[in-house]
Amino acid sequence: MIQFSKSENFKSEYCCTVVQISSVNPIVDSEFLGTTMVEGRTIVVRKDQCKEGDILFYASNESQLNSDFLSVNNLFEDKTMNIDIEKKGYFNKYGRVRMIKLRGQYSMGYLFGFDELKTWCPKLELTDIPEVGTDFDTINGELFVKAYVPPIKEQPVRKSKDQKRNARLKKFNRMIPGEFFYHYDTAQLQKEISRIKPDDIVTISTKLHGTSAIYANVLVKFPKWDGFYTRIFPKLPSWLQFTKNKYDLIYSSRTVIKNQFINSGVTSGYYDADVWAEYYELLKGKIPEGMTIYGEIVGYVTGSNKMIQKGFDYGCKPGENKLMIYRINTAVEDTHYEWNVQEVYEWTKRFIYIYPELKDKIYPIDILYHGALKDLYSEIDIDTHWHENVLEAMKNDTKTFGMELNEPLCRNKTPREGIVLRIDNDPIKEAWKLKSMAFLSREAKLIDSGEIDIEMGETNYGEDTVMA
Repeated sequence: MIQFSKSENFKSEYCCTVVQISSVNPIVDSEFLGTTMVEGRTIVVRKDQCKEGDILFYASNESQLNSDFLSVNNLFEDKTMNIDIEKKGYFNKYGRVRMIKLRGQYSMGYLFGFDELKTWCPKLELTDIPEVGTDFDTINGELFVKAYVPPIKEQPVRKSKDQKRNARLKKFNRMIPGEFFYHYDTAQLQKEISRIKPDDIVTISTKLHGTSAIYANVLVKFPKWDGFYTRIFPKLPSWLQFTKNKYDLIYSSRTVIKNQFINSGVTSGYYDADVWAEYYELLKGKIPEGMTIYGEIVGYVTGSNKMIQKGFDYGCKPGENKLMIYRINTAVEDTHYEWNVQEVYEWTKRFIYIYPELKDKIYPIDILYHGALKDLYSEIDIDTHWHENVLEAMKNDTKTFGMELNEPLCRNKTPREGIVLRIDNDPIKEAWKLKSMAFLSREAKLIDSGEIDIEMGETNYGEDTVMA
C-alpha cells in the first residue's frame, strides 16, 4: 500500500491536500475555463477536466513539486526536462507553484488528479488515496512537495583572525532542552476557518511584513566558576566543563539562535547586519525571568537605506526600525502560560512607560477587532454556510481590516500584508493568518524577479524546528 505522510520538516502552508471539488463556476467570455474554491482559495480550472464531486490533490501556492513527477507528466515549460520532449508545460525548472491570473481571475495553487500521480507512482491504487482533508508532503518515503525558496547566490564570507581562531574551538551549547521555544507556524485562515466557532472570542491584528525576532530570559548553562575558569572554559575537554544553570537573555531570528554557544562568533546575517542583536542590547536586563517575547522587526536596516522588507517602511525613517511585540509566553512552574493578545498589548504599553527611552523602538501590536467572531458580521446567518461567508467577508473587508488597500502604517504605497486571528484563552498555542491578494500578487512578482526577503535568506528557511 502506498503511504501518504508528513516529513519531519512538514509545513502546512507548503504541502499537498486531498480535496473534493464542490462546484465549478463559469468565467464570463470563456468557453473552457471556470473557477472552483479549494480551502478558501480560488483556482482556475478547465471545465472539461474538473467537475463537482471529483477527488483531487491540491498543491499550495509557493510550494515546490517533485521534479520527477513534473517530468513524467510533461509539466515543465522547458521541453528538454520532460519525458516527451515534444510537449511543453508551465512549471519553471524549479517546479514552483505560483499564483497566476487567467481571464481576470487569480488562481491560487495547482490541482492534479489520480492519473497524473499514478504516472509518477505506477503502483498507486484508488484504495491508497487518503480521506479528503488529509495533508501530506511525502509519498512512500519520497519527498513530494516542499516550500519553494528562490536560489540564493553564495557569497564568500570574510573572517577576522579572531573569528578563525574561535571557529577552531569546540562550540559549547548553552541551551537547556525545554527552556527555549521557537515561534509556532502561523497556519492559513482559509484552511482552518472551520475550527473557529461563532461564539469564540477572537483578537484580530495587523500582520506586519518584517523579520521575526525572539527574546527569551531563560535558564541556560554557564561555566560553574567565574574568572580564569570562565576564560579557559571553551578550551577544556568536556569532562572538565562543569556548569551551573542561571537565567540569561537568549535572542533568535526565525530559525537561528544567535547566542546559543559560548565563545562562538555571532554572524551578522542577512544584509550584513544583525538587526536582532541590536534589540538584544536594548532589552538586556529588562525582560523578567521566565518570559519569552516574540515580535516583528520592521522598517530599515539600522544606519542604512536598505529596507528590512522592500517597500515596507512602517513609518520609519531611513536607517531606523522598530519591534512590534505580538506574543508573550511565561514559564509558570512546570507549565508555560500563553498571554492573550490584549494582555500582550497592555504589557507592551506598560513596558514603554517604564522605559521611555524605547518609545521609538518598541511598538504595541495593532489590534483591529476583539470580540465574538459572530458579532464581526452580525448580518451573516450562522446556520447557512457561516464559515465560508465570514471568510469571504474578511477577505474583502476594507473598512475594518484594510484588506486589498495600501498599508496605512507605511509612508510608501505598498499593500497591507493581511491580518492575524487568535482565539482568547486558546488551550493550544496557535494563530491563523489571512494575506491580501494584492500582497500575494506583489510577493509573486518579487520572487519571479529573483528577489528574496530577509527570512528566506536565512539558513534552513522552511525547516523550522522546536526545542522540546
